[in-house]
Amino acid sequence: MAITSARLNAQLDSKLVPGSDGTRTTLAGSGRQADYGPFTFDAEIAADGPRAVLVLADPLPAAGLKDVRVALAPSDEGFGFDVAGQSLLGPFSGALELFLPDAAPARIAVNRLEVYRTNVTGALTLGEAGMTGDLRLAGGGVNGTVNFRPQAAGAVGFAVNLAARNAAFAGETPISIARADIAATGRYADGKTRVDADISAAGVEYGALNIANLTAKAAIDDGRGRVSGAIAGRRADRFALNFDATVAPEQIAAAVRGEFGGEAITMPRRAVLTAQDDGGWRLAPTQIGFSRGYAIAEGRFGGDETALEIKLARMPLRLLDLAGAGLGLGGRLSGIIDYRQQGRAPPSATARVRIDRFSRAGLVLSSKPVNVLGVVDLSADRLTAAGRLLEGDARLGDVAVRITGLGEDGALMERLTRGRLDARLAFDGAAETLWRLAAIEAFDLTGPVTIAARATGTLGDPRISGTLTSDNLTLESAVTGTRIETVSARGRFAGSRLELSRFAGNTRGGGTIIGSGTVDLAGISATRGPQLDLRAAAKNARLLDATGLEATITGPLRIVSSGRGGTIAGRVTINRARWALGVAAEDVALPQIATREINGEGGGGRTQVSARDNAWRYLVNASAPNRVAVDGMGLESEWGIDIALRGTVNDPRIGGSARLVRGDYTFAGTRFELTRGRILFDENEPIDPRLDILAETSRSGTNVDIAITGNAQSPAIAFSSEPALPEEEILSRLLFGGSVTSLSATDAVQLAAALAALQGGGAGLDPIGELRRSIGLDQLRIISADPLIGRETGVALGKNITRSLYVEVLTDGRGYSATQVEYRITSWLALLGTVSTIGRDSVLVEVSRDY
Repeated sequence: MAITSARLNAQLDSKLVPGSDGTRTTLAGSGRQADYGPFTFDAEIAADGPRAVLVLADPLPAAGLKDVRVALAPSDEGFGFDVAGQSLLGPFSGALELFLPDAAPARIAVNRLEVYRTNVTGALTLGEAGMTGDLRLAGGGVNGTVNFRPQAAGAVGFAVNLAARNAAFAGETPISIARADIAATGRYADGKTRVDADISAAGVEYGALNIANLTAKAAIDDGRGRVSGAIAGRRADRFALNFDATVAPEQIAAAVRGEFGGEAITMPRRAVLTAQDDGGWRLAPTQIGFSRGYAIAEGRFGGDETALEIKLARMPLRLLDLAGAGLGLGGRLSGIIDYRQQGRAPPSATARVRIDRFSRAGLVLSSKPVNVLGVVDLSADRLTAAGRLLEGDARLGDVAVRITGLGEDGALMERLTRGRLDARLAFDGAAETLWRLAAIEAFDLTGPVTIAARATGTLGDPRISGTLTSDNLTLESAVTGTRIETVSARGRFAGSRLELSRFAGNTRGGGTIIGSGTVDLAGISATRGPQLDLRAAAKNARLLDATGLEATITGPLRIVSSGRGGTIAGRVTINRARWALGVAAEDVALPQIATREINGEGGGGRTQVSARDNAWRYLVNASAPNRVAVDGMGLESEWGIDIALRGTVNDPRIGGSARLVRGDYTFAGTRFELTRGRILFDENEPIDPRLDILAETSRSGTNVDIAITGNAQSPAIAFSSEPALPEEEILSRLLFGGSVTSLSATDAVQLAAALAALQGGGAGLDPIGELRRSIGLDQLRIISADPLIGRETGVALGKNITRSLYVEVLTDGRGYSATQVEYRITSWLALLGTVSTIGRDSVLVEVSRDY
């Protein structure tokens, strides 16, 4: 049996089923109701009464209700109801009973109604004088009551008293409430209603919307009154709005004013809503202004028909972020949009728009602005759209889209995703215009590109054909330091994939990289980029320059991405590389910032740490027999390595080892020759390898060894000498070139600071050493007076020009100065020279040898 009417369409199937308990009548079917949408049901009528299961797929979109299941079964005094489904607040389920006694009023018992973690219990009695009962809410951070009492003249009074403290709900978009209080009283009756309500809230989060403070008051009597309030928070940018409405039975006049992102939101006059005979409202022409743009809206809604016309002039697109789009779009929109919908029937719309300087901004990149001309026509079963991209007056490309076979069920985007697609794209312009619209942050493409493509299939599973060509692209990554220039690329579209048959480019220093791969556009969205599978061969290519690491490599590489993060893999030989000790933790190209709220209700705070769940990871093995420079913290050295690069581009990790080839270590202005070296890396920890380094030098007739062990960020340094000397004596000869017994008072202070730094991990007081490091010197010391040459107390400043050349200038500020130069020919042979203002110039050869 079929039922067809203006508000209901259904297919029914009825049967008589005999059984031991008598004959049962079964009824099953499905259909669509004008107010509650599509449904299915399965029912039977037996000797003990009716049983039924009703499933509503989408009964109330505004409340997020989906897949609502209501099961009815007879009980001793009435009926029992089991309910379950999804809502804006999360999943819900419950058990209710309807009692229908012969000589008493009907009663509804809410034995259990659980909405996520909040449970509602209570009972309502439906007496002749009106409804009486209490509902209690508890759990999930929400507590309170809702009370109903009969009043005179057939009215029912109500009182709501709810408090939320750190409440949470798990709908499709999570909701959290730090604090909220709702107090409302009133009465309702036929033709006469009174409501007094006071709402306050703080720390409310709904997806990307963060409401710092909300206050609202309502006082309405017999349909007349006032509603006012204020709301402040953040959605993509800070906003603060004040609203005020005057309510009457036939008319509502409302105004909203405030600011978003530092720009004022204005309404020259109030928005006026007039009640219509069908129960809906008519909106008189209403103007809203924002950032030198404005919009005028008028139409009807809330009744049998929704009709809305919006006229826009230079309206900033970033205002969409306040409405919840969260796309990071820029530009100014002008045009006319007309939207119409009859009940729950599929909507229709037309749009004729122009967008000036259209762009999209990500975390570190923003697309190149272009102008867009667009037309859109939407009917119940199809969408047609066309657009043109312009840079100034120059035409960059054209887009034409047609989607047919739109179904009746589901939200508009779902219907468009399932429809049959026929689209064409022709583009000849800057690659960054299209690439950055996808908001892919790990890599950036710039330069000219030519695309000719056609897409069929569906938006969710497109089938694309066409070609892509370019001869001067630049690929750059801010997080890895990669820069590949003069990239040529040839590709063709096949299905949802762009197959790159060949790409080739050059890196700084004459390196090259060539390869091929695929870019899959299926499933791309605002939160997911294209899927990548790129294979490349690098030759002497500088591909890493970040977090203290630089590397020029040769070998195969592969880049794979699911659209959310990805992996950079390879097995390469390092031609040359550099690692700067002690700076990896200081590189903050893409920081993760921890914040703590300190002004929450009751002095409480909430810690929130930003993170990048969609990280790009390393899976690279690398080896090099030599030419790996390790510098910093006194080291100037060359190593051979065999390592595994792991972790992410924001937090790289290294495993493996490095072996010394040659090098020097400078301590307190004295250069040591490295004679043994091994560095061990642990990929399970941030880059801070274990050191085992031995260095040797000769100073003041003494051979000194220095052993460096521990970790790179906090190494342990130990001295030994031949002949054997105390540590303070060794340091005295290294720092001041003489015995500890001949030190001046200022020299003794520096020596004590150096000893404290070595023994206590660098905590000693060393003002002279801090000054030396801040001005970039290798030696800064106070020298005592020498009456024999007429020198007063002065200062000596020394600098290692190269590994073999050391220059020191001495002056007392009163006429005496001298310049000393040391050129070390070998580890045991040095040439010394001195030029002074008193004429004692000299050149001599110094020979030092171990016996």
